[in-house]
Amino acid sequence: MPRIPLIKPDLPQLEEVADSFREVLSSGKITNFGKYVSAFEKEAGEYLGAETVTTSSGTMALLLTLQALGLKQGEKVILPSFTFMATGQAILYAGGVPVFAECENDLTLSPADLEQLLAKHDNVGAVIPVHTYGLPARTAEIETIVDAAGRKRGRKIPVMYDAAHAFGSSAAGRRVGTFGDAEVFSLSVTKMLVSVEGGMLASRNPETIALVKKMRGYGIEANYNAQWPGLNGKMSEFHAIIGLHNLRRLGELMADRQKKARRYLDLVKARTAFDTFPWPQGVEHTFKDFTVLVPPGTAETRDAVMASLLEQGVETRAYFHPPVHQQGWFARFADRPLPRTEDLASRVITLPFYTSITEQEMEHVANALASAQKHFHAGASR
Repeated sequence: MPRIPLIKPDLPQLEEVADSFREVLSSGKITNFGKYVSAFEKEAGEYLGAETVTTSSGTMALLLTLQALGLKQGEKVILPSFTFMATGQAILYAGGVPVFAECENDLTLSPADLEQLLAKHDNVGAVIPVHTYGLPARTAEIETIVDAAGRKRGRKIPVMYDAAHAFGSSAAGRRVGTFGDAEVFSLSVTKMLVSVEGGMLASRNPETIALVKKMRGYGIEANYNAQWPGLNGKMSEFHAIIGLHNLRRLGELMADRQKKARRYLDLVKARTAFDTFPWPQGVEHTFKDFTVLVPPGTAETRDAVMASLLEQGVETRAYFHPPVHQQGWFARFADRPLPRTEDLASRVITLPFYTSITEQEMEHVANALASAQKHFHAGASR
Protein backbone atom coordinates (compact mmCIF):
# COMPACT_ATOMS: atom_id res chain seq x y z
CA MET A 1 0.00 0.00 0.00
CA PRO A 2 1.41 3.44 -0.88
CA ARG A 3 2.03 5.92 1.94
CA ILE A 4 1.10 9.41 0.83
CA PRO A 5 2.31 12.26 3.07
CA LEU A 6 0.41 15.48 3.59
CA ILE A 7 3.20 17.57 2.05
CA LYS A 8 6.51 17.32 0.26
CA PRO A 9 8.29 20.70 0.21
CA ASP A 10 9.74 22.13 -2.98
CA LEU A 11 13.45 22.11 -2.22
CA PRO A 12 16.51 22.42 -4.47
CA GLN A 13 19.02 19.67 -5.02
CA LEU A 14 22.19 20.22 -2.99
CA GLU A 15 24.30 20.78 -6.08
CA GLU A 16 21.98 23.62 -7.14
CA VAL A 17 22.78 25.69 -4.04
CA ALA A 18 26.14 24.25 -2.93
CA ASP A 19 28.24 27.04 -4.44
CA SER A 20 26.15 29.74 -2.78
CA PHE A 21 26.23 27.93 0.58
CA ARG A 22 29.99 27.49 0.27
CA GLU A 23 30.42 31.20 -0.51
CA VAL A 24 28.45 32.23 2.58
CA LEU A 25 30.28 29.81 4.85
CA SER A 26 33.65 30.94 3.51
CA SER A 27 32.89 34.63 3.92
CA GLY A 28 31.27 34.33 7.34
CA LYS A 29 28.58 36.79 6.19
CA ILE A 30 25.72 34.58 7.29
CA THR A 31 23.18 37.21 8.38
CA ASN A 32 22.55 40.95 8.77
CA PHE A 33 20.98 41.64 5.38
CA GLY A 34 23.63 40.25 3.09
CA LYS A 35 23.88 39.67 -0.62
CA TYR A 36 21.27 36.90 -0.88
CA VAL A 37 18.67 38.49 1.39
CA SER A 38 18.96 41.68 -0.65
CA ALA A 39 18.62 39.78 -3.93
CA PHE A 40 15.66 37.79 -2.63
CA GLU A 41 13.81 40.94 -1.57
CA LYS A 42 14.54 42.68 -4.87
CA GLU A 43 13.38 39.78 -7.07
CA ALA A 44 10.33 39.06 -4.91
CA GLY A 45 9.34 42.71 -5.19
CA GLU A 46 9.69 42.59 -8.96
CA TYR A 47 7.53 39.46 -9.10
CA LEU A 48 4.80 40.92 -6.89
CA GLY A 49 4.83 44.53 -8.02
CA ALA A 50 5.44 45.82 -4.48
CA GLU A 51 8.40 46.40 -2.19
CA THR A 52 9.28 43.59 0.19
CA VAL A 53 11.03 42.95 3.49
CA THR A 54 12.13 39.48 4.62
CA THR A 55 11.77 38.33 8.24
CA SER A 56 12.53 35.26 10.30
CA SER A 57 8.93 33.99 10.04
CA GLY A 58 5.49 34.95 8.81
CA THR A 59 4.35 35.42 12.40
CA MET A 60 7.19 37.88 13.02
CA ALA A 61 6.17 39.78 9.89
CA LEU A 62 2.55 39.97 11.12
CA LEU A 63 3.63 41.30 14.50
CA LEU A 64 6.06 43.90 13.19
CA THR A 65 3.71 45.07 10.44
CA LEU A 66 0.82 45.59 12.86
CA GLN A 67 3.06 47.82 14.95
CA ALA A 68 4.43 49.61 11.88
CA LEU A 69 0.87 50.37 10.77
CA GLY A 70 0.29 52.15 14.07
CA LEU A 71 -1.71 49.67 16.12
CA LYS A 72 -2.09 51.07 19.64
CA GLN A 73 -2.20 49.09 22.86
CA GLY A 74 -5.71 47.78 23.48
CA GLU A 75 -7.08 48.54 20.03
CA LYS A 76 -9.23 45.89 18.42
CA VAL A 77 -8.22 43.93 15.34
CA ILE A 78 -10.86 42.14 13.27
CA LEU A 79 -9.85 38.78 11.80
CA PRO A 80 -11.66 35.67 10.62
CA SER A 81 -11.71 32.93 13.24
CA PHE A 82 -11.06 30.40 10.49
CA THR A 83 -7.30 30.83 10.29
CA PHE A 84 -4.10 29.46 11.78
CA MET A 85 -3.67 30.62 15.35
CA ALA A 86 -0.53 32.60 14.44
CA THR A 87 -2.77 35.41 13.15
CA GLY A 88 -4.33 35.79 16.60
CA GLN A 89 -1.03 35.33 18.43
CA ALA A 90 0.57 38.16 16.45
CA ILE A 91 -2.32 40.48 17.36
CA LEU A 92 -1.85 39.77 21.07
CA TYR A 93 1.93 40.21 20.93
CA ALA A 94 1.44 43.53 19.09
CA GLY A 95 -0.81 44.73 21.93
CA GLY A 96 -4.13 44.35 20.14
CA VAL A 97 -7.37 42.62 21.06
CA PRO A 98 -8.75 40.07 18.57
CA VAL A 99 -12.34 40.39 17.36
CA PHE A 100 -13.45 37.25 15.55
CA ALA A 101 -15.46 37.43 12.34
CA GLU A 102 -17.44 34.91 10.34
CA CYS A 103 -16.20 33.42 7.09
CA GLU A 104 -17.97 32.87 3.80
CA ASN A 105 -18.59 29.41 2.39
CA ASP A 106 -15.17 29.61 0.70
CA LEU A 107 -13.60 30.10 4.18
CA THR A 108 -12.43 33.68 3.54
CA LEU A 109 -13.59 36.66 5.61
CA SER A 110 -17.28 37.58 5.34
CA PRO A 111 -17.61 41.21 4.17
CA ALA A 112 -21.13 41.43 5.62
CA ASP A 113 -19.98 40.34 9.07
CA LEU A 114 -16.97 42.65 8.84
CA GLU A 115 -19.32 45.58 8.16
CA GLN A 116 -21.42 44.73 11.22
CA LEU A 117 -18.35 44.43 13.44
CA LEU A 118 -17.00 47.78 12.28
CA ALA A 119 -20.35 49.37 13.11
CA LYS A 120 -20.34 47.75 16.56
CA HIS A 121 -16.73 48.44 17.62
CA ASP A 122 -15.41 52.00 17.64
CA ASN A 123 -11.78 51.31 18.55
CA VAL A 124 -10.77 49.08 15.63
CA GLY A 125 -7.10 49.61 14.87
CA ALA A 126 -6.74 47.20 11.95
CA VAL A 127 -8.46 44.51 9.89
CA ILE A 128 -6.67 41.29 8.91
CA PRO A 129 -8.44 39.27 6.20
CA VAL A 130 -6.86 35.92 5.30
CA HIS A 131 -6.29 34.42 1.85
CA THR A 132 -7.36 31.01 3.11
CA TYR A 133 -5.43 28.07 1.61
CA GLY A 134 -4.15 30.56 -0.99
CA LEU A 135 -7.58 31.62 -2.30
CA PRO A 136 -7.66 35.44 -2.50
CA ALA A 137 -10.15 37.04 -0.12
CA ARG A 138 -12.86 39.42 -1.36
CA THR A 139 -10.41 42.30 -1.46
CA ALA A 140 -12.53 44.91 -3.27
CA GLU A 141 -15.55 44.45 -0.98
CA ILE A 142 -13.42 44.37 2.14
CA GLU A 143 -11.46 47.52 1.31
CA THR A 144 -14.60 49.43 0.31
CA ILE A 145 -16.23 48.57 3.63
CA VAL A 146 -13.16 49.44 5.69
CA ASP A 147 -12.58 52.71 3.81
CA ALA A 148 -16.21 53.74 4.47
CA ALA A 149 -15.86 52.95 8.17
CA GLY A 150 -12.62 54.94 8.32
CA ARG A 151 -14.22 57.99 6.69
CA LYS A 152 -17.06 57.84 9.20
CA ARG A 153 -14.55 57.83 12.04
CA GLY A 154 -12.35 60.48 10.46
CA ARG A 155 -9.27 58.24 10.51
CA LYS A 156 -7.77 55.50 8.40
CA ILE A 157 -8.24 51.85 9.42
CA PRO A 158 -5.37 49.80 7.97
CA VAL A 159 -6.07 46.57 6.11
CA MET A 160 -3.27 44.03 6.41
CA TYR A 161 -3.81 40.70 4.66
CA ASP A 162 -2.54 37.49 6.16
CA ALA A 163 -1.24 36.07 2.90
CA ALA A 164 0.71 33.26 4.57
CA HIS A 165 -0.66 30.71 2.10
CA ALA A 166 -0.75 32.86 -0.99
CA PHE A 167 2.63 33.78 -2.51
CA GLY A 168 1.91 33.10 -6.17
CA SER A 169 -1.85 33.63 -6.01
CA SER A 170 -3.58 36.31 -8.06
CA ALA A 171 -7.04 37.58 -8.94
CA ALA A 172 -8.01 39.28 -12.21
CA GLY A 173 -4.35 39.59 -13.15
CA ARG A 174 -3.35 41.31 -9.89
CA ARG A 175 -0.94 39.45 -7.65
CA VAL A 176 -1.54 38.89 -3.97
CA GLY A 177 1.04 41.13 -2.32
CA THR A 178 -0.35 44.35 -3.80
CA PHE A 179 -3.64 44.62 -1.89
CA GLY A 180 -4.45 46.71 1.15
CA ASP A 181 -1.83 48.53 3.19
CA ALA A 182 0.36 45.46 3.53
CA GLU A 183 0.38 41.72 2.93
CA VAL A 184 2.34 39.17 4.93
CA PHE A 185 3.63 35.84 3.59
CA SER A 186 4.98 32.75 5.28
CA LEU A 187 7.81 30.93 3.53
CA SER A 188 7.92 27.78 5.67
CA VAL A 189 8.05 24.27 4.20
CA THR A 190 4.29 23.86 3.77
CA LYS A 191 4.04 26.91 1.50
CA MET A 192 4.18 27.49 -2.26
CA LEU A 193 7.32 29.62 -1.97
CA VAL A 194 9.68 27.87 0.45
CA SER A 195 12.75 29.31 2.18
CA VAL A 196 12.63 26.52 4.83
CA GLU A 197 11.72 29.07 7.52
CA GLY A 198 10.98 32.72 6.93
CA GLY A 199 8.43 35.39 6.25
CA MET A 200 7.98 38.40 4.03
CA LEU A 201 6.07 41.67 4.13
CA ALA A 202 4.95 43.23 0.84
CA SER A 203 3.61 46.76 0.58
CA ARG A 204 3.37 49.60 -1.90
CA ASN A 205 3.93 52.05 0.97
CA PRO A 206 7.67 52.85 1.22
CA GLU A 207 7.27 54.17 4.78
CA THR A 208 5.91 50.84 6.02
CA ILE A 209 8.74 48.98 4.31
CA ALA A 210 11.39 51.30 5.75
CA LEU A 211 9.98 51.02 9.27
CA VAL A 212 9.77 47.21 9.29
CA LYS A 213 13.35 47.05 8.05
CA LYS A 214 14.36 48.87 11.24
CA MET A 215 12.01 46.90 13.49
CA ARG A 216 13.34 43.51 12.37
CA GLY A 217 16.77 44.67 13.64
CA TYR A 218 15.71 45.53 17.21
CA GLY A 219 14.31 48.93 16.20
CA ILE A 220 17.80 50.36 15.72
CA GLU A 221 17.96 53.59 13.75
CA ALA A 222 21.77 53.80 13.73
CA ASN A 223 24.76 53.20 16.02
CA TYR A 224 22.94 50.82 18.36
CA ASN A 225 20.35 53.50 19.10
CA ALA A 226 16.87 51.91 19.23
CA GLN A 227 14.23 54.40 18.13
CA TRP A 228 11.42 51.93 17.34
CA PRO A 229 9.87 48.81 18.84
CA GLY A 230 11.75 45.83 17.48
CA LEU A 231 12.99 42.28 17.81
CA ASN A 232 15.48 40.04 16.08
CA GLY A 233 13.42 39.27 13.00
CA LYS A 234 16.17 38.78 10.43
CA MET A 235 16.31 36.14 7.71
CA SER A 236 19.63 34.33 7.29
CA GLU A 237 21.54 34.12 4.01
CA PHE A 238 20.99 30.34 3.91
CA HIS A 239 17.22 30.74 4.01
CA ALA A 240 17.38 33.48 1.38
CA ILE A 241 19.39 31.21 -0.95
CA ILE A 242 16.66 28.56 -0.81
CA GLY A 243 13.93 31.18 -1.23
CA LEU A 244 15.67 32.81 -4.19
CA HIS A 245 16.13 29.46 -5.93
CA ASN A 246 12.44 28.63 -5.53
CA LEU A 247 11.30 32.11 -6.53
CA ARG A 248 13.17 31.81 -9.83
CA ARG A 249 11.19 28.67 -10.73
CA LEU A 250 7.88 29.75 -9.20
CA GLY A 251 6.12 30.21 -12.54
CA GLU A 252 6.87 26.61 -13.48
CA LEU A 253 5.83 25.32 -10.04
CA MET A 254 2.59 27.30 -10.07
CA ALA A 255 1.63 26.10 -13.57
CA ASP A 256 2.20 22.50 -12.54
CA ARG A 257 0.24 22.99 -9.33
CA GLN A 258 -2.75 24.58 -11.11
CA LYS A 259 -2.95 21.67 -13.55
CA LYS A 260 -2.75 19.07 -10.80
CA ALA A 261 -5.28 20.85 -8.58
CA ARG A 262 -7.80 20.85 -11.45
CA ARG A 263 -7.29 17.14 -11.97
CA TYR A 264 -7.57 16.44 -8.24
CA LEU A 265 -10.84 18.37 -8.00
CA ASP A 266 -12.24 16.44 -10.94
CA LEU A 267 -11.32 13.11 -9.33
CA VAL A 268 -12.86 14.02 -5.97
CA LYS A 269 -16.06 15.31 -7.58
CA ALA A 270 -16.42 12.32 -9.89
CA ARG A 271 -15.75 9.58 -7.34
CA THR A 272 -16.93 10.88 -3.98
CA ALA A 273 -19.66 12.74 -2.13
CA PHE A 274 -17.21 15.08 -0.41
CA ASP A 275 -17.80 18.79 -0.95
CA THR A 276 -15.09 20.96 -2.50
CA PHE A 277 -14.56 24.71 -2.46
CA PRO A 278 -15.14 27.12 -5.36
CA TRP A 279 -12.26 28.17 -7.58
CA PRO A 280 -13.41 31.37 -9.31
CA GLN A 281 -12.58 32.24 -12.89
CA GLY A 282 -9.54 34.47 -13.25
CA VAL A 283 -7.97 33.29 -9.98
CA GLU A 284 -4.56 31.68 -9.64
CA HIS A 285 -4.59 29.65 -6.44
CA THR A 286 -1.63 28.12 -4.61
CA PHE A 287 -3.72 25.39 -2.95
CA LYS A 288 -1.40 25.55 0.01
CA ASP A 289 -3.94 23.17 1.52
CA PHE A 290 -6.17 21.00 -0.66
CA THR A 291 -9.22 20.68 1.58
CA VAL A 292 -12.58 18.96 1.25
CA LEU A 293 -15.65 18.80 3.48
CA VAL A 294 -17.65 15.88 4.77
CA PRO A 295 -21.27 16.55 3.70
CA PRO A 296 -23.58 18.72 5.81
CA GLY A 297 -25.03 16.82 8.76
CA THR A 298 -22.14 14.32 8.94
CA ALA A 299 -19.55 16.30 10.93
CA GLU A 300 -19.49 13.60 13.60
CA THR A 301 -18.03 11.18 11.03
CA ARG A 302 -15.04 13.37 10.15
CA ASP A 303 -12.59 11.72 12.58
CA ALA A 304 -13.62 8.24 11.47
CA VAL A 305 -13.13 9.24 7.84
CA MET A 306 -9.64 10.54 8.63
CA ALA A 307 -8.79 7.33 10.50
CA SER A 308 -9.98 5.30 7.51
CA LEU A 309 -7.79 7.35 5.19
CA LEU A 310 -4.77 6.80 7.44
CA GLU A 311 -5.40 3.05 7.36
CA GLN A 312 -5.26 3.34 3.57
CA GLY A 313 -1.93 5.17 3.70
CA VAL A 314 -3.26 8.71 3.31
CA GLU A 315 -2.08 11.36 5.77
CA THR A 316 -4.59 14.14 6.52
CA ARG A 317 -5.17 17.08 8.86
CA ALA A 318 -8.23 19.05 9.95
CA TYR A 319 -7.03 22.53 8.91
CA PHE A 320 -8.29 24.55 10.78
CA HIS A 321 -10.19 22.92 13.61
CA PRO A 322 -10.97 24.15 16.15
CA PRO A 323 -11.34 27.70 14.82
CA VAL A 324 -9.36 30.26 16.78
CA HIS A 325 -12.28 31.61 18.83
CA GLN A 326 -12.82 28.12 20.27
CA GLN A 327 -9.17 27.54 21.22
CA GLY A 328 -8.22 27.67 24.89
CA TRP A 329 -5.96 30.73 24.71
CA PHE A 330 -8.44 32.77 22.67
CA ALA A 331 -11.85 31.70 24.03
CA ARG A 332 -11.85 34.70 26.42
CA PHE A 333 -12.21 36.99 23.40
CA ALA A 334 -15.15 35.09 21.88
CA ASP A 335 -18.30 37.10 22.60
CA ARG A 336 -20.70 35.29 20.26
CA PRO A 337 -21.08 32.04 18.33
CA LEU A 338 -19.92 31.90 14.71
CA PRO A 339 -22.21 29.20 13.29
CA ARG A 340 -20.89 29.10 9.73
CA THR A 341 -17.27 29.03 10.86
CA GLU A 342 -18.00 26.36 13.47
CA ASP A 343 -19.90 24.17 11.00
CA LEU A 344 -17.29 24.36 8.24
CA ALA A 345 -14.37 23.87 10.65
CA SER A 346 -16.03 20.73 12.00
CA ARG A 347 -16.19 19.25 8.48
CA VAL A 348 -12.79 20.07 6.93
CA ILE A 349 -10.30 17.42 5.88
CA THR A 350 -7.04 18.55 4.30
CA LEU A 351 -5.69 15.98 1.86
CA PRO A 352 -2.15 15.38 0.62
CA PHE A 353 -1.13 17.92 -2.00
CA TYR A 354 2.24 19.13 -3.24
CA THR A 355 3.75 20.22 -6.51
CA SER A 356 5.31 16.81 -7.15
CA ILE A 357 2.18 14.77 -6.41
CA THR A 358 1.61 12.12 -9.08
CA GLU A 359 -1.49 11.03 -10.95
CA GLN A 360 -1.26 7.67 -9.17
CA GLU A 361 -1.16 9.34 -5.76
CA MET A 362 -4.18 11.52 -6.53
CA GLU A 363 -6.05 8.45 -7.84
CA HIS A 364 -5.23 6.58 -4.64
CA VAL A 365 -6.48 9.43 -2.44
CA ALA A 366 -9.72 9.74 -4.41
CA ASN A 367 -10.31 5.99 -4.16
CA ALA A 368 -9.53 6.07 -0.42
CA LEU A 369 -12.06 8.86 0.02
CA ALA A 370 -14.68 6.86 -1.84
CA SER A 371 -14.00 3.90 0.46
CA ALA A 372 -14.19 6.07 3.58
CA GLN A 373 -17.67 7.31 2.68
CA LYS A 374 -19.17 4.30 4.41
CA HIS A 375 -18.79 6.24 7.65
CA PHE A 376 -21.31 8.86 6.44
CA HIS A 377 -24.07 6.25 6.57
CA ALA A 378 -22.84 4.73 9.81
CA GLY A 379 -22.85 8.19 11.42
CA ALA A 380 -26.31 9.00 10.11
CA SER A 381 -27.77 5.76 11.48
CA ARG A 382 -26.65 6.37 15.06
